[in-house]
Amino acid sequence: MSVQNERWIIVFDWETDGKDPKNCNPVELAAVPIDPKTLEIRKDKGFQATIRPDGIDKEEYFTDDRKKTIEWHAQQRGVSSDDIVDLWKSGQSEKIVWKNFCKYCQRYNIDKAPGQWYTEPIPAGYNIIGYDLEICKRIATKHKTKMPLSTVTKLDIMDLMWYWFENLEEPRNYRLDTFREFFGIKAEQAHEALSDAVDEAKLLVQFLKFHRRQASVGKFKGAFANENV
Repeated sequence: MSVQNERWIIVFDWETDGKDPKNCNPVELAAVPIDPKTLEIRKDKGFQATIRPDGIDKEEYFTDDRKKTIEWHAQQRGVSSDDIVDLWKSGQSEKIVWKNFCKYCQRYNIDKAPGQWYTEPIPAGYNIIGYDLEICKRIATKHKTKMPLSTVTKLDIMDLMWYWFENLEEPRNYRLDTFREFFGIKAEQAHEALSDAVDEAKLLVQFLKFHRRQASVGKFKGAFANENV
């Protein structure tokens, strides 16, 4: 197997108390690894944590925007807003969860080998380039750690969906929930970090398998040799 296939893929997902990755507080973090050789989703090796957002005990934490976000989370899970607040209050500190996540990712670093430039696992998820990875960068800086995932190779499943569907009438938009419906994926609990990470991993694995089959029979080498460019 080539060195490109030896790096583990970590599909991860944040749940937050706001929409802006520059200032929102994380309230959940979850991840599942994908075996690079078999493309098996190792749900038994998943990571999951609830995070207690800073300032949640203070009245000023509950801005109008945060109240709307809390209500949205409650609607997704069929519970009350108070239940969501109690859940978040029961979480661990952001610092502890982040350091545990860094240790978790380090388990999937591969050994340095000739021709192998990068050893960190490859980050994957839905809209991670514009959202989840931005949160990772901010928190890594805040808690003075290195990024635990590759900063070079990134697998954003939303981009992957655009490549395949940008010229088709369906699906109607590029939301994860829309693709769940389109592909017939039944979420265990939509917008719960671990459930989302698992569903995102399912999407990624099916397309990676499809790409591997096509790449093994496609005629790529020298494909432009006779083209007048």
